[in-house]
Amino acid sequence: MTNDDATRAVIDKLGDQPGEALTPERVEAIQTAMHEDLGRFINNTSYFVLGSYGEEQRPRLEAVRDQLASDAAASNSDDGVDAFLMDDILDVSEFFTSKFKLLVSYADHIVGVYEHSQGGHAWEAGYIDQPTYRERTRAFYRTYETEEEQYAAYDGMFAHYLLSMERVDRAYTWTTPEDLRDYIEDAYAPD
Repeated sequence: MTNDDATRAVIDKLGDQPGEALTPERVEAIQTAMHEDLGRFINNTSYFVLGSYGEEQRPRLEAVRDQLASDAAASNSDDGVDAFLMDDILDVSEFFTSKFKLLVSYADHIVGVYEHSQGGHAWEAGYIDQPTYRERTRAFYRTYETEEEQYAAYDGMFAHYLLSMERVDRAYTWTTPEDLRDYIEDAYAPD
């Protein structure tokens, strides 16, 4: 499949979403953005970092993004590396969910950094739990000192998602930012 065919397949899939009719102008805008800005996926190893953009959590997402870019670039000098958050990428659709679906479709690695289940990242985690994305996904979730704090942080559905990721060795727990850095480094160390 050529890059144009792959792009067309993604656009067709998005156009089939209820409530997301794509006009010819929107299709052209998405194609242009994918060739200009999202072309970074073609020659790079990409890491899409997900999680809460809350004031307290965002700095940890940015630190993970920067660490992945730095570690991967240092260990894999032949390939380009691009680690990013969703808002680091050009807005290719007025529909937030369409943009997210495009990015997870093209990312080589999907990196969930979770501290709670309140917010849009809970919906994202549910979406990437599909077989198409699961093999490329790893979840790094914060654990808390008490059972009450843990229960308050993660609702039942999200807690079960994390448990299911543990069962397939794709989840890591952390308590401090240092733990998180160590687990990121271990999980994505070159073979």
